[in-house]
Parts: sequence; C-alpha cells; structure tokens
Amino acid sequence: PSLFIDTLTPLQRYMPPPPQNSSSSTNLDEKTWKSAPLLMLMLVLPVVTFITTYAISLSNGKQQYPYLFLSVSIESKPASCIGTFGLSLTCLLAPFLAFIRYSYVRKEIQSQLGADHDDYEKVKLWNRRNLYLAIFAGIGGHGVSSFQSTTEEGGSKALVGIHLIFATWFFFGGSSYCFVSHWLDKKLPDLGTAKERMWRKLFCYGTLAQFFTICVFFPFIVFFFGASDEMIAVMSFIEITMLGTFMSTYITFIDEFKNMSYRIMVFRSDRHYSLHETDPATNNFM
Repeated sequence: PSLFIDTLTPLQRYMPPPPQNSSSSTNLDEKTWKSAPLLMLMLVLPVVTFITTYAISLSNGKQQYPYLFLSVSIESKPASCIGTFGLSLTCLLAPFLAFIRYSYVRKEIQSQLGADHDDYEKVKLWNRRNLYLAIFAGIGGHGVSSFQSTTEEGGSKALVGIHLIFATWFFFGGSSYCFVSHWLDKKLPDLGTAKERMWRKLFCYGTLAQFFTICVFFPFIVFFFGASDEMIAVMSFIEITMLGTFMSTYITFIDEFKNMSYRIMVFRSDRHYSLHETDPATNNFM
C-alpha cells in the first residue's frame, strides 16, 4: 500500500461524488480536515516553545549574556525537554504543510501556465524541488533539537560540531525555501495577492542576507580576529530574526490555506480506501 495526501478547495469538497463504477474511483465525501488550523499550530508552536525555553534558561542562570542563541536556550533540562518536543513537532509539521502548498501551486501552474507554456516543466520541477527543500530543512531542524550544543551533562565538542552542522543545514534549507517560493511568485503572476507576494519577497531577501551574515561573514571574522561579547550578542539576535523571517514565509500562506482542506488516503493495488471511508449502507463515515 502507499499513502496519498490530497488537497481540496471548498468547491471540490462539496461537489457530488463521482460514479462508483470503478475500483479506483475517488469518493469526495471522504473525511477532510481544514488546512488553516494546522498551519496556525505550526506558526504558534515555535514562538511558545522559545518563549518558554528562554524564560527557564535565563531565570535559572543557564543562559547569560552574550550567549543568547536559540540553541543555548535549550541546552539544559527542563528547557531542553520542552525545546526538543516543540522543535521536533514544528519540523514535522512544516514539510507536511509545504506538501499541501506544493499541491496547491501545482494546480496553479496548470491553470496559469498550461502544458504548452515554455516554462511549464521548469516551474513544475522547481515547485517539486521547493518541497524537497522544506523536507531538507525539517530534517536539519530535527538534528538541531536532537544534538544539543553543550559540553555539559555528557556532551562533547563533537556533539557541538554536529549541532552546528545541523543548524547550518536547517537555515540553508529554510533560506532556499524562501528563495524558491519568491521565484515561483515571479513565474506565476496570480499566485497570492500583491501584498502576500511583497512580503514573501522581503522575507526571502531578509532570510538570505541573514544566512550569509551569520554563516559566512561572522565565522570569517571570528576565525581571523576573534569575537567580542557585542559580536556574539549580534550573532544571537540575527539567528533569532532569521528563524522569524523564514517561518514568516508560511504566514503568507494563511489566506490560501483558509480555502483548502486535505484528506489522507491509502492505496492498495486493487482498490483505494481512506482513513475515513463512507459506509455504502448508511452513507456515514466509517
């Protein structure tokens, strides 16, 4: 069997089901879930997580100026427990929501460009690659939350190194996702409102600028000249704002997600069925 996740617009949700004369037909009366609440959960979760971890780490003295990095706030228990849980759940939801958006954009490519357009295959390819970037970033985020950047409580410099690799991995994937989302806007002129597209452009270039500043420029300065407390504090601030601009790209999807639902179906070679099938005898969800 294989798993299939589909997105539906309100019109599709209320269309009558197709004739049930084929074992592979799709019943549109199957259970659907609204996409917007899941998106809102993913946006609120990291905010609540880091407000909590910073409050705990600053109050118990585990985090002090100038080391105000996100990862330092989740180094020690109990903040590390809360941080790992919140970040892991966020990094699970983000690729799933990116898949819903990928499905929506795929349909927009078909309606706005059409198969005869010169850029049709190219835009389809980069829409799919953008989904891969979201998955890539999600895996990096899981690595960040799993490998704490501490040499205490059994940690080591090797684990800190792994943490930094995953952090770079996460922010590279997130920055690239912002960039490709903006690129898709330029290829699909009716994708989102003018205001949403403007914000995606700002978040794109803001995230990229911060990524190169904290992952290229500052490491070069630190390697050759060392780091002052002020520089470390600035790096901490940029890390926080970079996460904010990357995640804010998802905010621009809210209006689109308000008009979409998703359903989960499992396919077998001879028939399909969903997690919530309609009972033919009663027409109720099973």
